Amino acid sequence: MRAAIADGTGTLTLTTVDDPTPGPSDVIIQVDSCGVCGTDLHIIDGDYPAARTSIVPGHEIAGTVVARGRDAQHLEEGDFVVVDPVVECGHCLQCRSGRTNLCANWQGYGVTLPGGFADYVHVRAVDAQLLPPSVPRKWATLVEPLSCVLHALDRMGPVYPGDTALVIGAGTTGLILSQLLTASGARVDVVDRNPERYSRAGHFGAHRAAGDIDALEQPLGWDLVVEATGSVGGFQAGLNAVRQAGRFHVFGVSSPDATAQVSPYDIFAKELAITGSQSLQHTFGRAAHALAAGVLDGEALVTAQVPLPDIEKAIDLVRRGEGVKTQITRS
Repeated sequence: MRAAIADGTGTLTLTTVDDPTPGPSDVIIQVDSCGVCGTDLHIIDGDYPAARTSIVPGHEIAGTVVARGRDAQHLEEGDFVVVDPVVECGHCLQCRSGRTNLCANWQGYGVTLPGGFADYVHVRAVDAQLLPPSVPRKWATLVEPLSCVLHALDRMGPVYPGDTALVIGAGTTGLILSQLLTASGARVDVVDRNPERYSRAGHFGAHRAAGDIDALEQPLGWDLVVEATGSVGGFQAGLNAVRQAGRFHVFGVSSPDATAQVSPYDIFAKELAITGSQSLQHTFGRAAHALAAGVLDGEALVTAQVPLPDIEKAIDLVRRGEGVKTQITRS
């Protein structure tokens, strides 16, 4: 089969590898589409510590079951599924506490295990989620980023009608955050340096959108600020934009060696609450059903589909910040 291999030097190599075969509790999925996200760029560039070298990236996977092991009885060949990328051990302290995304022996498709930038992917059957038939297949890869946003919302705590919220970053997850926070009753503002991106924010519920925070008039700050870019500048500006007794949530993935200047006194004096969220935590099934319930406009989010042989074009689109969600497709 065809597979794109990342070696941590900033490029992908499309090559041919052996077709996978299922173990007793596994399935083989023919990849229909796989979303590309910022984490994939970190893996391709070699600055994502958890990633294995010479890995097939891609963790936003959707496709058709083409083979199954004898114990994978809840799935049939021909089922269309999406893949929960978190592969937990189930027995460490964090797993037993329900925090599977913080598993001490954590693995993940597209990070430590072969992912979806390929014709086929081999996964545990328990990680394959049937997609409700009402969801267009083109939208399927949105289940994974939506599940990450749902986990972030769980970590932030309740959002009440009338709360003010600022989302820094108008990429896929930033726009999903905007739509769900708006649905919770918050008045949401969105900033992004890319005019093409922040101009879309109104469609996803944003009250105001701009190129930077200073362009918005909010002298007292926001009740909730979510940093969804992973940039140090976004982190520092976002933390400064939280109002007294407000909340700041770190959602974007930064480089592991990134550092920011923080005033402990400001956190103390303003009584700020700071949270973070990594990946997803028991939210994948919820995301699939939420997508089926129509909580997102998938058509507006999926802006490019690129065949696997042209994968470098897809990576370039994401690097340049063009569109919203770019997918790799089988043909």
